Amino acid sequence: MNRFVLTILGVFLSTLSLLGQVTTVDLDLLQNKINGGKPLPAEQAFYIRGAIPEKIEMVTLKIYPSKKTEKAGYSYFWKSPFGYKDISYQVLVSDPLRSNEDYYLEIGFYQRAGSEQIEEVRALISQNIKTYLSTITSIKKGGIHFSESDIVILNNMKKIVEQGAYYFELPNGEQFPGFSDITQSKLEQREKLKMGKAKYNATGVGENDNARAVYAAQYLEELNAIISSEISQYLSPNMLVRVDEKIFDNYPTEKTSNALPINIGYGGISLSEGLPNQEFVHGPYVGVSFPLGNRTFARFMNNMSISAGAFISGKMENSLNERISGPVIERPVYVGLGYNFFRVIRLNAGGTFITTEKLSGNNVNSFQPFIGVSAEFKLWLGFGNKK
Repeated sequence: MNRFVLTILGVFLSTLSLLGQVTTVDLDLLQNKINGGKPLPAEQAFYIRGAIPEKIEMVTLKIYPSKKTEKAGYSYFWKSPFGYKDISYQVLVSDPLRSNEDYYLEIGFYQRAGSEQIEEVRALISQNIKTYLSTITSIKKGGIHFSESDIVILNNMKKIVEQGAYYFELPNGEQFPGFSDITQSKLEQREKLKMGKAKYNATGVGENDNARAVYAAQYLEELNAIISSEISQYLSPNMLVRVDEKIFDNYPTEKTSNALPINIGYGGISLSEGLPNQEFVHGPYVGVSFPLGNRTFARFMNNMSISAGAFISGKMENSLNERISGPVIERPVYVGLGYNFFRVIRLNAGGTFITTEKLSGNNVNSFQPFIGVSAEFKLWLGFGNKK
């Protein structure tokens, strides 16, 4: 392999390496700045990096468009590797942000929670659920009744857990999964309880006690015990607690430049009107494409485009030696749909406005099908990053 080939190969590999690099932006806790105050990268993945404060074991990132709700965003996290002490963290924002748009960023810093903190939040959540169940419970002759359905109850209890443990996270970033089938089965059990036999089924009923109330309290106590057990399983000893956070509201992303795809290709026009048989005339053409989507967010639609242009040859003739030109610029003008292959080759298909200059001296305008293949080049418009 000669020196020239080695040089070209080296340049190629270096280019690939540069293309594969991911942009990194820094979070400065002291100055409360991200990316030095500059807009965040748009339409590409990037890292958010910063120094790790003392005892911090996990960093979380919540990001979504400022004009939308949290459901429209994404969550990411970084966890300190087991057995190692890093001096910095990197959170990969793998879902690209849109250009020239404001975003809400919430960065949380977590350290290991103390056993007293975990027990305190566990007791608070259990008490809130106990109060909630007591509020919706009524005791009737037919049995124990809840004013809400089992599905609503399970969802509301899940919300109580999530709200109560808002500042706590598992080391793997997993959220509370909700209550198990055991809790659901216990909720359904109330429908089988017979209050008419309460004095026989309830334990510890005295002569002056209301057997139904004691029976209902016994059932609710068993239900709350199951719920508390599942809460304790979630609030494990290795739980992490948020000790600090940084919030950036309405933070902008960079404005990317636009590109106008230019097509240079070769195509054929189908002719049939006034001819004994269908035939084709062909020649080079040049045109532009208008993508139907952004490649970063809708790759298939970005490959699709509305294309328009004109054939550049002035010597196109049919089999009758009649010149084929156009109605406006004396060249056939085409419009149609295009699809991009390998980001360079575009297949265009549609219709062409042509003028047939008859031997009799008359000009006949018509719209004829065409198909063509072209190479595509992008003309960058404006300044900034090229996307």
